[in-house]
Amino acid sequence: MLAVSADGNRKLYRFRRSGSAFLNGLFVAEDSVVAAFVDKIQRSLKNTQGRGTCGDSQWTAARETSRRASKLDEEGMEVALCRHGFLLKALNMYRGEIFAYPLYLQKELMPGKAKFFAMDVACKYWPYMEKAASVLPALQELTTMKPFLSVMHARAQATKCEIIWSGKNQEGAGMTAGEEVVQVNSCLSRCALTTKYMSKAARLDMLTVHAMGWNRKKGDSLHQALSTRYVKTTKRLLEETASLEELKTELHCVSDDMVSTWISDVKEWASANFTAKKKILDQVMLTRRLQEEKGILLWEMAQHCTWLQNMAVGLKNKVAEEDVDKGNGGLGCTLRRKHAEALERLQVVLQQYKTALGPDACFLQHEEESQSGLSSPDTSEDEEGNII
Repeated sequence: MLAVSADGNRKLYRFRRSGSAFLNGLFVAEDSVVAAFVDKIQRSLKNTQGRGTCGDSQWTAARETSRRASKLDEEGMEVALCRHGFLLKALNMYRGEIFAYPLYLQKELMPGKAKFFAMDVACKYWPYMEKAASVLPALQELTTMKPFLSVMHARAQATKCEIIWSGKNQEGAGMTAGEEVVQVNSCLSRCALTTKYMSKAARLDMLTVHAMGWNRKKGDSLHQALSTRYVKTTKRLLEETASLEELKTELHCVSDDMVSTWISDVKEWASANFTAKKKILDQVMLTRRLQEEKGILLWEMAQHCTWLQNMAVGLKNKVAEEDVDKGNGGLGCTLRRKHAEALERLQVVLQQYKTALGPDACFLQHEEESQSGLSSPDTSEDEEGNII
């Protein structure tokens, strides 16, 4: 996983009602566990009072204390996603968008080994996270991730913050936007009108089922999304590379050494001819991120194929086990059907990627060779007729 993006959704509040949930902890973290974590953090750290400011902007999320709304039980949800919009984890907010909430989600998602943690107030959150990690050794692993200020929010913050923290300037981030939660929140917010009057249990179960359905749709169309993104990235890289050469000529910054010097001047906050130098920085960073994005997408396509192959292998092994045991004919038929579907899906995905990549599709050769060993087990005509 390249990046995790976290943000709050204040529309998913709920008035107080009782009940118990069937899917507690599956997608939405258990309230008692989150509360214990928040209490531990707040005992260990001094609270950051008031509103955070960056440039001319004030961010209500950039604070550690917040009054609790008297008429509401949950005030919303903090949600974390990967860069392709798959819902990973969420928690109920009871004190506004305090920093302890994304800190909990970051801790829970560390096993995914994401390289970046994206937020709309990363410049305020990251020093807080590092302070928490210095006090609590169990959180030290979080510092191995890199901060990522979501690209659109970076434009509303101080110029110096944008240069240092913006995702567009982070090496290895590709074209990750860090705004994925904002995009998915529009979908989650559709539940707001129906969930705010539900019992706590019904709300939790409904949101979990909704998240599962969302992820299933994202998974079904992942090969199309990656392919489309690769084609667009390749085309845009050519356009932006040409634009960079035109800009260098226009600003009389033609040599690579001069470009490097101008970029260093901007990062070191040198003031001479700053506007022109920042234009060069922005265009150079854009072309670098686009080049990185091509490599990232190739890696993600290969990872997707490997995952589908592993699923097919697992189903094939299960079919073999059922053939030996012969204890449950219905289960055996279901497993054969699932195995056949997995093979068919792998073939569709491989073909989609080959079409999008063209000459660059040579890396898929290994995946196609591996697929040849995943053919369905031999079955008689009678058995085939019983496959559901």
